[in-house]
Amino acid sequence: MNNELGILINVLSASLEALRTTLPANTEAVLHDLTRPEASVIDIVNGHVSGRKKGDALLSGPNEDEAFLGLIDKPQHLSHHVFSGYTTITAAGKKLHSSSTLYYDYNGCPLVAFCVNVDTDIVTRLKRELDYLVPDPVVLIEQENNINSLSEQSIDELLSRFRATGSESNKEFRMRVVAEVYAMGLFKIKGSVNHIAKALGVTRYTIYNYLDKLNEK
Repeated sequence: MNNELGILINVLSASLEALRTTLPANTEAVLHDLTRPEASVIDIVNGHVSGRKKGDALLSGPNEDEAFLGLIDKPQHLSHHVFSGYTTITAAGKKLHSSSTLYYDYNGCPLVAFCVNVDTDIVTRLKRELDYLVPDPVVLIEQENNINSLSEQSIDELLSRFRATGSESNKEFRMRVVAEVYAMGLFKIKGSVNHIAKALGVTRYTIYNYLDKLNEK
């Protein structure tokens, strides 16, 4: 190992060690010795992200790695070259958000690569679940405003669209209407219980009874 390569590996190994206890589980950091592509991985943090370990070959990493361009197009008079913000794909099909820095010797030959890969699938899935559990407050406000803007006439027009099926009893029909109106959020309107009870020809206590049964499900 020449002196220049040794210094780079020592410095970057220390940086990688500092990241070992701080990187989240969906983020991988890898240090490559590019002079030994058949066993380039010197050290790795969170290797489960790409499925690699120490001693693995350079080509065992994710596909479509734009940093490989730095191995082909040798820059002139540059000590390093940063490739950032690109997407790679693991053998298992996971998409990774990747960035790599390649370091060169005085002649422009690649020596070392320091790479970071983030498994964005975990973040995307978590965001989707949080959006489901915690709706956007702006959307909730808009829904609330739309509900409150409904007049009694609008409610009557809505209720008039419901029709009993041939197999439904009167009670089943009324319970279905209450269930669908409840799902629309119309019971949030002041006085809606009495108004809907009158439209269905029942007492407000009957409506409360139907709502209790809905909440039991």
